[in-house]
Amino acid sequence: MAERRASLIRVRPGIARYDGHSDWYDETFSAFHNEDAESWLRECLGPGAGAICLDVACGTGRSGRLLRDAGYRAVGFDISADQLRFARPRLAAAVRADVRHLPVPDASADMATGMYFHTDTEDFAAVVREVARCLRPGGRFAYLGVHPCYVGPFVYRLAEQQDLSLTFTTGYGAVGWANRGSGDGSKIGGRVGFHHKTLASFLQAFLDAGLALRSVGEFVAPGGGILPWDLALLTEKPS
Repeated sequence: MAERRASLIRVRPGIARYDGHSDWYDETFSAFHNEDAESWLRECLGPGAGAICLDVACGTGRSGRLLRDAGYRAVGFDISADQLRFARPRLAAAVRADVRHLPVPDASADMATGMYFHTDTEDFAAVVREVARCLRPGGRFAYLGVHPCYVGPFVYRLAEQQDLSLTFTTGYGAVGWANRGSGDGSKIGGRVGFHHKTLASFLQAFLDAGLALRSVGEFVAPGGGILPWDLALLTEKPS
């Protein structure tokens, strides 16, 4: 499907859009766990043995427990000081930074993770390129986020578990800041914006960064569903 520009909300790049929303965000999402997705991620991570893992766009540090249990020392990076209030006690360290410009030396990290942030940034490809820069040859980047094909302003999913129905409208091919929220009832779009990407534009970000695909996972929401809710990728920087 040919991509076109969406109706846009004006969002300045590099601003901390989650500032002022972090209490709501942490209360709403900290208790949310997709066990199947987390099991996949644990397998991809392998034993950390005390190694540092770059937690990119760490938000409130929701991944801290999983990374710690896997044996990693998670260093989180996020532009929102408000989000980092929650992240600091959950991670080994947390740094305020624009994740398009990580304060990390070239080829210095063996592992990086990112969760649910590709809809928060317009230039996701720039972030993936920056992660690739920081990885050593053979280093891995595991990413988990909402599925570009099935979560977005073009699909209504609130009746999925009750009525076993989904309602799709036009708009999948419209890459940009959506003006109709995220379609999943989370209210994220109305608060901080929702940048929709097609599957092609999402995957191309990893390929253009020179990363090789090693594993893919699709996961329905806890409680079941008709179509996958999350999409996960494990990629590797070639040796």
